[in-house]
Amino acid sequence: MEKKDNFSRSLFLFALAYAILSLLFYWIVKDDWRSTAVTTDAVNRDSISPEMTEENEIQQEFTVAADRLISLTFYANKQADAKETSTLKVHIASGEKELFFCEIPYSSIDTNGIVNIPVSGISGIEKGSCITIILQAEGKLSVWIGSSRTAGKFQVDVETSGLRINGEPVNGELALSQHGVLDLPYMDYYWPVVSLLFLLLAGTMIYCHSCRTHNRKNLINKGIFLIQQYWYLLKTLVIRDFKIRYKASTLGVLWSFLNPLLMTFVYMFVFSTLFRSSIENFVVYLMSGIILFNYFSEATNLGMQSIVGNASLIKKVYMPKYIFPISKAISSGINLVISLIPLMIMMALTGVRFQKSLLLVPLVILFLVVFCIGFGLILSAIMVYFRDIQFIWGICITILNFMSPIFYPESIIPARFITLYHMNPMYQYLYFMRTIVLGGISPTPVTYCYCILASTITLLVGLFIFRKTQSHFVLHL
Repeated sequence: MEKKDNFSRSLFLFALAYAILSLLFYWIVKDDWRSTAVTTDAVNRDSISPEMTEENEIQQEFTVAADRLISLTFYANKQADAKETSTLKVHIASGEKELFFCEIPYSSIDTNGIVNIPVSGISGIEKGSCITIILQAEGKLSVWIGSSRTAGKFQVDVETSGLRINGEPVNGELALSQHGVLDLPYMDYYWPVVSLLFLLLAGTMIYCHSCRTHNRKNLINKGIFLIQQYWYLLKTLVIRDFKIRYKASTLGVLWSFLNPLLMTFVYMFVFSTLFRSSIENFVVYLMSGIILFNYFSEATNLGMQSIVGNASLIKKVYMPKYIFPISKAISSGINLVISLIPLMIMMALTGVRFQKSLLLVPLVILFLVVFCIGFGLILSAIMVYFRDIQFIWGICITILNFMSPIFYPESIIPARFITLYHMNPMYQYLYFMRTIVLGGISPTPVTYCYCILASTITLLVGLFIFRKTQSHFVLHL
């Protein structure tokens, strides 16, 4: 009877905690999952068009990227002797049908040449529709066009089309940006999914309790038993690893604080002239990438050495060998959490606003720690049989470093490679982190799914490989 009461209490506490977390998560994501702002990047302003007149017009076709288009922005080049009373005529058409027309006085075009056209509420402009913007002027005015995007001094050609001057196709496109709102359907499914997940988790708890009551074997119960049995050992190993890291160091744990700062300053010194001009809040962008990738590199390298490095202990005492790579990932995770402190300080110093989305940072850490545990299990098992993996993995880390957007923007990646680029799990973790830190919003559920799948699949593969190979570790240590 007492066990039944204890289980009922545990189930109630679980339901209460689940409800609180669900409401908290709803409060964080409810606005971001209903709609999101959309701004398309304009191409580089590489050259200017011929001077525009009534007979000399510029046409640019583009596909609407937002459910509700608010404005269009392009760049004009006004000559010094242009009459301020002259006007720029803007037509927006869909096929043969004109949807919008306005006249913009030259006097309203500032020295930067920015021209903003409000188009909110115009019927006929829908997401995915092909729209044409037609520009005419009274002379002494041109517009900027281009055919590449850039990261500082590096330029990458992009696929451009739809630009016509006097009806004749021209290479490149108008340096045009769209600003609008994209409607998202995710909140319509939030509570049904939350309810279904609760039923699944509660059902699993009830099933496991039933198995324990009737002494039936269950994989989940076995895992819980092992965690309870070896929890103290895991905690001891984590504390030992963390202390050993700074045992002979004068500054000690302060290095966890200083390391990301020093690395950021080094990268800034090397790359600021190349990349900084094209990345907003470059310092925070760079530091967030360095912190996450440094953790990945450190956790996987330590995890890879964990079995070989504890060979003498493994030969003498029986314990689950899983515990060694897991302890390395967790002890490095402590270092990761400490490294977030200078990131928060840098956010405050550079004026990045602290939003409620920062409450999602623990989720990024959880996803990444699970991912590194899986990788650590795989690498530690391989290391026992093939010691050269430590050198190969060092090369792989360098390749992954350049394949992840740590110090450069994603926009320099050619469109034909972007799908392959997004398959890199580290890209998804970096994107998640920067969305909540720099964007101040929650990523869409698609990003959550990418991160959960990458972490879960890597962990399951790691457990499978480790389980199949661990019985012969002693013979090769």
